Amino acid sequence: MPSDAKAPFNNAKADIILRSSDNVYFRVFRCMLALTSPFFEAINHSDDEMLDGLDVIQLSENSRTLDILLRFCYPAAIKDPSLEDMNDVEEVLEAAMKYGMEDVEERVRKAMVAPSLLESNPVHILAIACRYGLEPEARTAAKCSLYHPAPTQDILTITRLPNNVIQSLVTYRSKCSQAARTLCDNLDWLKQSQTHSFYEWWTNCCPCNSKADVRYLTHGTYPREWWADYMDETSIALEESPCGAALTKNLAEAVGRASNCPSCRRRAQDQMIQFTGTFARELDRVIAEITLDIAI
Repeated sequence: MPSDAKAPFNNAKADIILRSSDNVYFRVFRCMLALTSPFFEAINHSDDEMLDGLDVIQLSENSRTLDILLRFCYPAAIKDPSLEDMNDVEEVLEAAMKYGMEDVEERVRKAMVAPSLLESNPVHILAIACRYGLEPEARTAAKCSLYHPAPTQDILTITRLPNNVIQSLVTYRSKCSQAARTLCDNLDWLKQSQTHSFYEWWTNCCPCNSKADVRYLTHGTYPREWWADYMDETSIALEESPCGAALTKNLAEAVGRASNCPSCRRRAQDQMIQFTGTFARELDRVIAEITLDIAI
């Protein structure tokens, strides 16, 4: 049974009605639509239906999609609607492109890569970006996906990620993981970027056991055992998620082990925070040099 849309799309002074696919009537103003869409600007009248003396335009979108789409078109006094559901994102984006609503499309694209949406749905955002040819958003989403474990087959199926993009994403993650492992195994970058306080702490004698691992030999000094264990654990974490967040996954545990040493107990936390910050910046730098090879 037909029904009326919620405010502000039930205004008695409206001069045109849009009917959704599920028979909800949106009473809107032609001038509002014309300012945002060449499709609606070109509509003069409907030959199909009239209601209360107004043209009724049948559209293929459902009422939920139309409600969100039209809220993007209405005055600034009405805030942009929240886009939290992936189906809403895709359907509103498709409608905005269909009706030539360039401003709405741009705002939806910005919403797609906003942290509130992207950080929890990077693979889904990547899939949507690929389907609609949005290369900048696709690359941003691919990089954000590194903060999560590799997507499962179920996620790939649900998001309908194209096979060529899946392969590109697998290759991209592999290259990023390799770059992260190289930073763990070769500390030349640390020698170039460390502070004097870190150098002093590193070479300072303390009761801690050292670990004779040549990967971590720096300034002729082997690392403390708890530090080497942290690096081994972090290397595994970076294999799963090659991103800066992986560097802090085992940080608290490492600092806890360091507290067993009366010398490390005083400085370990500050030095490790400094170290992981430097490590994260170097990791970001090398990953930024790795390209995602996609054709969309």
